Amino acid sequence: MKSTTLGTLGIMCCRRAGSPPFSDEGYCRKLSVLGKKYGIRVIVFRPSDASRDRTFVHGFIYGEGGWRQTRFPFPDIVYDRCLFHTGREFKLAASLLSDSRAAKGWTLWSRALPGKWQVYRILKKDPGLLPYLPPTEIYRGKQSLLEALESYGGEAFLKPKGGSQGKNALYIRVNRESGTWAAKGRDSQSRPVEKIFRSEAAAVRWVTEFTENRTYIIQPFLHLQGRNGRSFDTRVLMQKNEKGLWMRTGTAVREGASGSITSNLHGGGKALPVLPYLSGQFGADQAKRLTSVISQLSEKIPPILESHFGRLGELGIDFGIDTKGNVWLLEVNSKPGRTSIRQAGDPDSAVLASENPLRYARYLLLRQLRRVN
Repeated sequence: MKSTTLGTLGIMCCRRAGSPPFSDEGYCRKLSVLGKKYGIRVIVFRPSDASRDRTFVHGFIYGEGGWRQTRFPFPDIVYDRCLFHTGREFKLAASLLSDSRAAKGWTLWSRALPGKWQVYRILKKDPGLLPYLPPTEIYRGKQSLLEALESYGGEAFLKPKGGSQGKNALYIRVNRESGTWAAKGRDSQSRPVEKIFRSEAAAVRWVTEFTENRTYIIQPFLHLQGRNGRSFDTRVLMQKNEKGLWMRTGTAVREGASGSITSNLHGGGKALPVLPYLSGQFGADQAKRLTSVISQLSEKIPPILESHFGRLGELGIDFGIDTKGNVWLLEVNSKPGRTSIRQAGDPDSAVLASENPLRYARYLLLRQLRRVN
């Protein structure tokens, strides 16, 4: 146990109803308790809790089994864990994060990645990654949907440019012989959505209403089902360690609920160890090859994204494997959860998943101190 405090880590979370009035409470509590081990004081604050001049926050601190709110000097390190639900909160957070570039008294733990489209455009420039990227375009309404369905054999997949957890994702299929259209996905509350349409006009009208006010990308629908018919993907958690270097913290297969087109845990899925699962799907030799490819790609991606978007601290990288054994890069998330790593059963990875943010924060604090002294 460290006897001195190096500095303060402020976790910025979104407002929510209840007590305490912020999101991600369990993870924040864990970091608060572990912070003492690394000589770091952990506080939690919402974007609206920060003063305009960035000199203090009305934050929350955990102790004696509960949270209490009080005024603190602005934290030395800001760890952004806010998944926005309101426009006002987004604007407040964006203002604070933009200040970090010129800030002298505090440091942003990690920058956030922009939307899926911007990330795709950067990654596709790398010849080594291009074979693993599904063809991707911005969805621009009826014409782009019809063109995608024509190009991709009557199936297409729509994803919100900035979405996560499989929410508002949509699979579209058209049967040219019968003229019927099918739509399947999840709404903004992660509830299953399934529709059948007897005409193109009715289907396009409904899709337009479903996607309204959000920017989408459109891709071919990849058949990522296992032998039991359930969708699955592989999540890799990449994090920086106490030396500021990238490491692969853990991997997990996420298997979706029966009938789901996505494998996100929020949609009722479950997490499983990777090698046994892939061996059951493809055989032991093929499973080793697939995990090797995924490992190599996971180590290649973080430096590429950092070189374009600024310093990052952790990434959740999701890979799909289709029924033919082809690996596809599905998504890169700069605010990943760690539930799948914890549930997959590797206790060492689960511990690292929680502690690496503190180890990296300690690295940043020590670097600050060396610059001051």
